[in-house]
Amino acid sequence: MKKLSIWLLAFLPVFGYAQKNGETLWLNEGWTFSQTGKDTWYEAQVPGSVQHDLIRHKVLPDPFYGTNERLVQWVEDENWDFKKTFTVSAEQLRHDDAVIFFEGLDTQADVFLNGARILRSENMFVGYKISVKNILKEGENSLYIRFYSPVQSLMPARLTAGYDYPAGNDHRDEKLSIYNRKAPYQFGWDWGIRIAQMGIWKPVSLVFYDKVRIDDFFVKQTSVTAQSAKIENIVEVFSIAEKPVSAIVTVEYAAAGEAKRSVSKQVTLHRGNNTVFLELEIAYPKRWMPTGWGDQHLYDFTANVAAENRVITEKTEKIGLRSVRLVQEPDKYGKSFYFEVNGIPLFAKGANYIPGEIFTTQQNEDYYTKLFDNIEAANMNFVRVWGGGIY
Repeated sequence: MKKLSIWLLAFLPVFGYAQKNGETLWLNEGWTFSQTGKDTWYEAQVPGSVQHDLIRHKVLPDPFYGTNERLVQWVEDENWDFKKTFTVSAEQLRHDDAVIFFEGLDTQADVFLNGARILRSENMFVGYKISVKNILKEGENSLYIRFYSPVQSLMPARLTAGYDYPAGNDHRDEKLSIYNRKAPYQFGWDWGIRIAQMGIWKPVSLVFYDKVRIDDFFVKQTSVTAQSAKIENIVEVFSIAEKPVSAIVTVEYAAAGEAKRSVSKQVTLHRGNNTVFLELEIAYPKRWMPTGWGDQHLYDFTANVAAENRVITEKTEKIGLRSVRLVQEPDKYGKSFYFEVNGIPLFAKGANYIPGEIFTTQQNEDYYTKLFDNIEAANMNFVRVWGGGIY
């Protein structure tokens, strides 16, 4: 099954993600949660949400049965607290830096570590990386997150706006969805119930590293034809070192079954953010094509940073090389509107994809495998991802 062969993914420059850098401590286990001001704590699933866990613990009824939807709405008007402890060793603290990475918090929240507030979250769609080396301690460390009601926390915005914005999807009389950087469908839609969730909806990790880390690696395809693929690799490197670091940044690349090739650049990395550009050209590239139109060739691109004769950090992306063009040109009917992939006009066959579950964390790898199996079986080659969901 070619999970990544649907034409929708032609728009995505990155098909996979992996990074090696120092040591990673995952912080998804051992969380408990409680309504703020109460002293009843429940085990939490992370990634997850307050409402999903309350249903698991049978505090809330099944919202999909009968008219139970109305019985779960009180949760969105309350604040909710999450807490956990974790252990850090003396050896881990000897690393130059430690960064905690919240990949997704839903949505308004304050995060505390060992008594210090390290983050104020207001957007569920972005991840947050915070350097915490100076806050961590050997032995037990404490994390505490307070999630604020997505309704009550932003009610002042509505009260001072002077009018209600149109939000026909929002099932509540007070329309608060438009003030939240939060999946709009959670506030209700014509196809789904309202459950405005709160919680840690993506993984949490703590990364220990030395000297530098790669924060981003973008394989920019400037030109792709049958004869040549011109690539600009953009590597974002963060240095924690007090003094400039003499380093070599290398990008290795190869399609399946091919020998690796590489380009390198000698650079001086200064404390903070550094952007490194490396250009390369691939002769007669194996191009990615939509399902039913050819093979879905993928290349592995790996960026690494070496200093003092050793690689200290690297990051890998899996990339399909292709050109995509929206063709809008005058014709006898007015103006054309179609996509061209690798110079070939595409007859698009597909559908609009909305979130498959109200509780997004139920959409696991098995769910997406089945979804893409069904899409391929229906002979689709194009899927529009609806904008009112998650991204």
